[in-house]
Amino acid sequence: MSQPQQPSEAPLISITLPVYNGARFLPESLASIVAQTYTNWELICVDDTSTDATPTLLAEWAARDSRIRVIRHAVNQRLPGALNTGFAAARGDLLTWTSDDNRYRPNALATLAQQLQAAPAVAFVYSDYALLDEQGQITGVSVAPPPEGLITGKEGLPSFFYRRSVYERVGDYAADLFLAEDYDYWLRVLAAGFTLLPIHQTLYEYRRHARSLTDEYRGRTFEAAEKALLRHRAGLTRRYPQLRGAIYLHLASLASWRGQRASAAYYALLGVRYSPGAVALKTRAYVERRLGKSSAALL
Repeated sequence: MSQPQQPSEAPLISITLPVYNGARFLPESLASIVAQTYTNWELICVDDTSTDATPTLLAEWAARDSRIRVIRHAVNQRLPGALNTGFAAARGDLLTWTSDDNRYRPNALATLAQQLQAAPAVAFVYSDYALLDEQGQITGVSVAPPPEGLITGKEGLPSFFYRRSVYERVGDYAADLFLAEDYDYWLRVLAAGFTLLPIHQTLYEYRRHARSLTDEYRGRTFEAAEKALLRHRAGLTRRYPQLRGAIYLHLASLASWRGQRASAAYYALLGVRYSPGAVALKTRAYVERRLGKSSAALL
């Protein structure tokens, strides 16, 4: 299949797409990549031992477009292992990954690549993204937070690019942090001192549905995120000392969501020590949600 021509100076973008039994939405994800206005890309699809129609679909798409490669695991390695397989095979200067149930908007690759090319000091860019329901209808938009907001952000970070230099320094995704492997990676990028830049354009569509990892394993996700933040707490507080209190408050929230009251109280006390004002604001917000604004006014 012939492809549109891209200027020779356009860097190669490597996209890893891990998939396990994702046949339901996979064609939409693949079609959104093939439809990109930016054409100098390669797609490494890592099939993590799927038993549905995924292998057939991947073979069909790879036969139609030479930019698509398929690697199949002999043994299931879960998401971190599939990501590491894909990135190890990537040849591009710019790297990213996407999910089998999400979609790029047509100008996503071009916009993110252009932002990196225009700012040599920036190593990592990420964008706003639309939220989809199971039927593919837009239900809202998530706005990309400032870089330090990634530490305590409640939403994921599905729309992003980074330079190969990030991968060479930060390394593989953590195999022991399944469900928070991406959050752990962003923490490592921040702690390493790379410059990150949010792009306030909606370039991606993130689908929420019953079988998404985010919803299927929500409680375990909080546990994995807590472990990742504890692992990188020292490096993050050295680089962002002003966020020490916010980090402990987020740890308190993660523990609370898991029902670990003793741990939540311990982290909250540390948060009080470093950010008493932030604790007061969070307490007021909690009271407003639970008891109403009239009670909050007594605080």
